[in-house]
Amino acid sequence: MRRREAILALLAWAAAPRAGFAQRARRPRIGYLLLSPVTDAPSRERQAFLDGLRELGYVPGKTVEIVYRSAENEPAFMDDVARDLVKLGVEVIATSGSVATLSAKRATRDVPIVMLALGDPVGVGAVTSLARPGGNVTGVSFISSDLAPKRVQLIKELVPDAKRIAIVWDTRNANARNEAAATVTAARTLGMLPESLGMSSDANLARTLEALATRRTDVLYAAFEGGLIASNRTLIAEFGLRHRLPVVSGWSFLSEAGGLMSYAPDIPAMFHRAAFYVHRVLQGEKPESLPIELPTRVELVINLKTAKALGIAVPRSILLRADRVIE
Repeated sequence: MRRREAILALLAWAAAPRAGFAQRARRPRIGYLLLSPVTDAPSRERQAFLDGLRELGYVPGKTVEIVYRSAENEPAFMDDVARDLVKLGVEVIATSGSVATLSAKRATRDVPIVMLALGDPVGVGAVTSLARPGGNVTGVSFISSDLAPKRVQLIKELVPDAKRIAIVWDTRNANARNEAAATVTAARTLGMLPESLGMSSDANLARTLEALATRRTDVLYAAFEGGLIASNRTLIAEFGLRHRLPVVSGWSFLSEAGGLMSYAPDIPAMFHRAAFYVHRVLQGEKPESLPIELPTRVELVINLKTAKALGIAVPRSILLRADRVIE
């Protein structure tokens, strides 16, 4: 009997270090939640996030595991996707956009959530304040609604005679709703006639653009969000060129696609910076004690090729202020 007890004790002693070692050797698991589909080739923003992780020693498949989950551009499914991600036992969830962030917040109060780049986290209810987020959410924000008046001001400088401005935005996106409202207010302040056009699908967007083609509109403003507008940037830019309508937005890649102007923070740089927040959380810091970080640089992009196609003479004062000119 004593021999049996001794063997059991020896086995327990031998197993303990192995269990402890296995626990220590387990790679941290990062959840990555987004509305748009996950492509094999990372987007410019996601690649910046991955680069930021690598610089901090987190190499996917080697020192860290990243679990991707997407709602495939269907916001109605996002809550279910977020809950499934939480069940996988991730240590932190990195969220892209307001839809993903709010779904993650509804899915868990315990797992830390890092916003990769969200427009108005206070306005949409993701955090209590920028300085003291509270709860389990922190990260990086670009405050797109605050930049809307500047975009409207710039478009008035570019097209002084513009009176009617149509604003397209995704009704499923809380941040886009806030930005659209801020744009309407800014346009009215400058004596313009704004038309707020909310939509919830690709088909809605196509019908809205078709309707705009039949009535007088001087400017098309595309609200800054990562779902409907982002995935249809080429369609929107081409519509503007075809109907000689200047397109302004908070997405630099919309200007790259053929829009006239964008005024926006460097989003890839923000995704890169968010990797540091993930690192701090994995090191044990609490999200509630990590203030929301704002961008230090906002980029003005002018597509000069589009301006020439639209017959718009870009003032030298704006060209001198532009961070990037596409020719």
